[in-house]
Amino acid sequence: MGNRHHRNGWTLVINLAREPRRNRRPYRFMVIGLSLLILAAVVVLVLFNLKSLAQFRELRQANQSLEEKKTGLTAENRQLGRELDNLRRSYREPVDEINSLLERKSFSWVLFFNRIEEALPPGSFLQALNPPASPGSREFRARVALGSREELAQLIKNLQLQKFEEVRVLNENYQNNKFQVEMTFRDAGVD
Repeated sequence: MGNRHHRNGWTLVINLAREPRRNRRPYRFMVIGLSLLILAAVVVLVLFNLKSLAQFRELRQANQSLEEKKTGLTAENRQLGRELDNLRRSYREPVDEINSLLERKSFSWVLFFNRIEEALPPGSFLQALNPPASPGSREFRARVALGSREELAQLIKNLQLQKFEEVRVLNENYQNNKFQVEMTFRDAGVD
């Protein structure tokens, strides 16, 4: 057994390793408990890291998918830009001619539209008007919505009274409860 020493009212038992420890249970309990605690922490960390790895893989796949979409959209944007440039080049000449006609003010558009408005029968309206393609031409192409076929004859007569010549009907159809007529006419009142 260990040596007993008494000092200042304290009894100290000093084990000089002659006798084995008698209270091994608390030490075993502490060692096993600490081992289980470390094992539980390792398991939690491994599960957390596995979950994080799975999320990382999903994010990497989503990022790769977004990069592919970005590449596709960039290519599509370039293609649309080239098509837009081609369309601009193809329409530049007619648009420039029309703009030059407007800039020169070779005739009054206000008077022209007033004459068109006076020629239209009541309840009808102009849907589209294409100005002449060349500065020397005064032939216009128009699409007009009329209430009935009878108003077409009145429209042609009114256009001739407003000094429009060579009135030709190109196409007739019935759409959206309106009788639509596509026609060409020459403006003789400007020459």
